[in-house]
Amino acid sequence: MSGIINWEKMLELAYGKTTDDRDVDPAKFWDPFGYMYDKMSRMEKSYTKHQVDAMILDPHDRVLDVGCGTGRLCVPISKKVSSVTAIDASPNMLSYARKYAEEEQADNVHFHLVDWNNESEINQLEQHDVVFASRTVALKDIKRLNKLAKKYVFFLSFANGPSLRSIQLDLFRGVRGNVQLDFKENRQLGYNIRFNMLYDLGIDPSVVIVKDGFEKNFRNKEEAYDDLRTLGTVDEDQEDVFRQNVDKYLIEGKDGSVRFVRETSTYVMWWKPEDVDFTYEGV
Repeated sequence: MSGIINWEKMLELAYGKTTDDRDVDPAKFWDPFGYMYDKMSRMEKSYTKHQVDAMILDPHDRVLDVGCGTGRLCVPISKKVSSVTAIDASPNMLSYARKYAEEEQADNVHFHLVDWNNESEINQLEQHDVVFASRTVALKDIKRLNKLAKKYVFFLSFANGPSLRSIQLDLFRGVRGNVQLDFKENRQLGYNIRFNMLYDLGIDPSVVIVKDGFEKNFRNKEEAYDDLRTLGTVDEDQEDVFRQNVDKYLIEGKDGSVRFVRETSTYVMWWKPEDVDFTYEGV
């Protein structure tokens, strides 16, 4: 029996085509973003704690992070559980994640190069107590995630707020050589799409919205410009445009120091796999 709504089309309308819809090697597609994602994720560190705290984790849990990227979530989660298996299709992303884990002395995180779209590779994965996917194409693969989980499946992504990528590109708005991306909030095409899709599949999900954001302290404005400039490209004749973009998000201290702050929000959505009876097909 099929559901009333074509959720594949709804997801494409809400989020656009994802890398698994492209005729490209996912490693080649994502590798160039490693530096930017690592830098942005570290700026998100204090806010990421809100997401980790919202997850139901037990000290004895074995956790699977699908699409771990540069380790933003798997590293802090590792401090609350027995072990974490972190997979990603990008060697460069994994290299940054391993470095982050070493810095945080997270020796119970085990990284593996795995392409989520490769059926044979996924079939080799064991079941874990908790499985989660954050800001990855795996968010559309509910049945496969559900099959790998014993206790909980968690979804995490931006909730009707600007994403990491849109926040990064906003610093280079109007600066040539950078992708231009306008964030336009549309609550009809937000996290409610995934919530209703899960409900249509016979799942009763829980969801919370937590404050998210990016922040970093600098000794002065020049240091901020020099640091944030590395997230894109700025020709000398467009330096003023770049600085005006950055200034919108700088808070100045009395001693001349500045703090970059750009807030957004993230949803944490979860369900118990034993509660699932896939009455409907189509996802």
